[in-house]
Amino acid sequence: MDGDTLLTLIGAATLLGLVGLLIARFLLHVVTVNGDSMTPTYSDGDQLLVLRRGFRPRVRVGTVVVCLPPSGVVITAGDAEAATQLMVKRVAALPDGQVYVLGDAPRHSLDSRSFGALAPELVRGVVIRRLRAAGYGQLPAGGHDLRDRGQPR
Repeated sequence: MDGDTLLTLIGAATLLGLVGLLIARFLLHVVTVNGDSMTPTYSDGDQLLVLRRGFRPRVRVGTVVVCLPPSGVVITAGDAEAATQLMVKRVAALPDGQVYVLGDAPRHSLDSRSFGALAPELVRGVVIRRLRAAGYGQLPAGGHDLRDRGQPR
């Protein structure tokens, strides 16, 4: 491999890395679920990959979204990602251009039943997949995995 080919490969790899960083910065966002309001779909500690709202303009009923609470609503740590106050909720209805969101676990959720429908600009993104389940790669309390509990190997 000559020097020009090597420089071309390094340049291409650098460009791909920069494009990847730009996509990750402006297109995608990772959110950690904090609380039980979306149980059983998502659990406390799950990490979710979110497509930012500007890149998917249509939100449909049934879509899981990441949104901000309306002004004046104080979110406790169990209902939102503490640092950002983002909430993970499911779109239940779209009345008059507004977004009515609900948690999958009504007894544990602060949602549109409490504060009403949201303005569309409060929806920050759409969940596209779970990246990591809560507790993934960790041993249960006591340090034993399922094979040590009489499960078939």
